Amino acid sequence: MVHISGTHWSGSLRFINTVEASGSVNGYSWLLQSKSDSWVLEIAEEQGIQASDLPLVGFGCAGWLYESSKQILPTTEVEFGHYLNQQLEIVFNLLSQNKLRYFPAVSCPCSE
Repeated sequence: MVHISGTHWSGSLRFINTVEASGSVNGYSWLLQSKSDSWVLEIAEEQGIQASDLPLVGFGCAGWLYESSKQILPTTEVEFGHYLNQQLEIVFNLLSQNKLRYFPAVSCPCSE
């Protein structure tokens, strides 16, 4: 596990079968997951939700999503941690400028 952090955010990066990172930004929990050709970052709006409870944005809770079509190709864990720090700093700056796509929680009247 590699510790990553920037302005008003921190988290940890894990290399298992895929790349995954999670943490908090300004009190909001976030989760990054890599796919074969992209990576997705979600940030839960409800501050009581823990990063370990994600992914939930758009279903169980409201929040913000960011998807990058850049494929994640880590070389070493340390180099990848530096790369990811730069990318997350950009995304979290977009969040602070209210420029990320917001998804409200979906509720189903049939489940009430």
